[in-house]
Amino acid sequence: MASLTVKVNGRSYPIICGDGEEEHLEYLSEFVDKKVQDLSESISNASEGQLLLMASLLIADDLSQAYETIEKLREDAAGDQPVDHSDWADKIEAIADKLESA
Repeated sequence: MASLTVKVNGRSYPIICGDGEEEHLEYLSEFVDKKVQDLSESISNASEGQLLLMASLLIADDLSQAYETIEKLREDAAGDQPVDHSDWADKIEAIADKLESA
């Protein structure tokens, strides 16, 4: 097992993870930190716990929407109707952009 310390909202958190997962965990913590920082700029009187909860809910909402889009694409692909695949790349890229900018 590996361990590292990540920072979210200026606070350090020691984390244990699988060997080789450190870089990915750092990326995820930076993603969460960015979301928390964006929220803290727009909501000045929220506690740290509230900011972390709101960031988690926003990230979960983005993920939920991505799952719904993937399921819709799967249903379209499995159906008997001819499927127009021309907009799939655009839909996937839009999801990726939304997740990256979150």
